[in-house]
Amino acid sequence: MTPSPRITTRGVPFPRWVKWAGLFTGFFLLADGLRRVISFQGGLSAFIPYLLVGSACVYIAGYDKKLILSEKGFSKEILFWGKGRTETLPWEDMEEMVLLPSPKGTTVLFPLQERGWRVFFPGVTEEEVRSLAALYRKDLPVTSGLVPGREKSPKEERRSI
Repeated sequence: MTPSPRITTRGVPFPRWVKWAGLFTGFFLLADGLRRVISFQGGLSAFIPYLLVGSACVYIAGYDKKLILSEKGFSKEILFWGKGRTETLPWEDMEEMVLLPSPKGTTVLFPLQERGWRVFFPGVTEEEVRSLAALYRKDLPVTSGLVPGREKSPKEERRSI
């Protein structure tokens, strides 16, 4: 059985090495705070900042966000240490897809009545997104956000990169 085509990207604004560095820093601060508690050095003001900042670093290191365009539609998974929520916009509820291609990938806009969703798929071309939309919902209007015949100025080109 072949898996159905899908496009997936991470929605985390920092690279994985930052996540691991934050996790290491958090455990180091937690351990140092616990050392200060056990050794009775400096009272409450000496260990509480270490425990608070260390716990925040460990908690934030567990954050993960995945953006998926698949047979179910567009899904956004937000997880903290494996627990979280998934929001899905089914293909049937999509009114339109607006594609904004760039040299680094394609931004897809999903406009809705009261809100809209936006996602950037790095390394994915406009044609790949169009073919996926045609595969799962043939009658969905897919438009390109670039106006044909209009050239970007060098200033606009730098801003989009």
